[in-house]
Amino acid sequence: MSIQPHEIPRLEWQRFLDDLTEEHAGDEVTIEVLDEQLGDHDEVQRLPLAYVEYDPKDDAVIVGVGGRDGRFPVVLRDIIEQPQRVLADAIGNDARLALEIAAADGSQTIVTLHRPSA
Repeated sequence: MSIQPHEIPRLEWQRFLDDLTEEHAGDEVTIEVLDEQLGDHDEVQRLPLAYVEYDPKDDAVIVGVGGRDGRFPVVLRDIIEQPQRVLADAIGNDARLALEIAAADGSQTIVTLHRPSA
C-alpha cells in the first residue's frame, strides 16, 4: 500500500484500516489527542498495534494496542466517536505512517505507526 498525504474517503475507511492493520502488524503505536477543552495529551506511547478499524454501525474508529505478548497481555482500545475525517501521511525516520482522525467534537487524534524497537 503506497501512501501519499491524503484524505481517505468515508466509504473506504473500513477497507483502508483493515489493510493498514494487516500491513503494519508488529508496528508500535503512539496515540496523541489534541483537544481544545481537555488539552493536548498522549494516550499511548509505542505499544504494539493490535488493530485499527472503522465500525460503521457505531460510527467509530477504534485503535487497539497490546494483547500480543506477556508484556502487554490486554488489548487497550482508543475509540474516536463520530469521526468526520481520516487523513493518512507517510513519514520518515523511525515512523512509517501517521493518521489524523478528526471527531465531531472538534478533537483530533494522531495515530503514529513506528517500526518496532530493536
